[in-house]
Amino acid sequence: MAELIELADGLFVRQAVDNMGWADMGGWALVIDALEQADLASEVRIAMGRTVGVQSVRFVLNTHTHGDHVALNPWFAREFGAQVINARTASIPAKGRSFRGDRRECWVHAQPCHTAQDCVIWFPGDRILFAGDLFGWGLIPWEGNLRPDKQAQVVETYRRLIGFGAKHVVPGHGPLCTTDHLQRWLAYFDELRERVRDGIERGLSDDEIARAVVPPPDMTDWWRFLQWKHADSLKKVLKAGRSGWL
Repeated sequence: MAELIELADGLFVRQAVDNMGWADMGGWALVIDALEQADLASEVRIAMGRTVGVQSVRFVLNTHTHGDHVALNPWFAREFGAQVINARTASIPAKGRSFRGDRRECWVHAQPCHTAQDCVIWFPGDRILFAGDLFGWGLIPWEGNLRPDKQAQVVETYRRLIGFGAKHVVPGHGPLCTTDHLQRWLAYFDELRERVRDGIERGLSDDEIARAVVPPPDMTDWWRFLQWKHADSLKKVLKAGRSGWL
């Protein structure tokens, strides 16, 4: 069941398994991400009408272009004439791209890591950061091999996200979070690599390492973390360790 959350005056998140947001920029609206199901258009129209009123949607900003973030892009373009902005449809300058209205300002910054097209959406006046799938409530934001250069990219990405100093962080999926969650995940990633490397050096098997490296107690209530995310992260780091990349 989706929940509408007002993070700042005129800035809302539709929080569910897939998250999206919209902001009253001052006479026009800006949308962040566009869900997975195109048949949610009517629900979204009603929700936006209740929260920011009936006004034009000038831009739809996608944090990346996986299918669970873009389903309503064509609808917004057709119904409102909105321009869809993501790293595939537009060039994002190194310094970022700004969108200014009479009410607030928004910046898009390229930050590839989960995909080559990742962007984060930053509202500096409200201190709200839309992080897309760069933060996954315990997941390493990469499905491939964790070679040393990729590990460095993940760490640098998180340091940059933490550097925004956001009051609210909106991940692509699940509950909202804070900069504290980003800092805790980065520490967890470092701890995971260190403990796996130590286990390998001690000659332990993968099963022995897995039994020893359990989810940290202060992260066990993270969204869906215990079900599979810790195991997935551990599997990736173990593979990196056995490949000599830690």
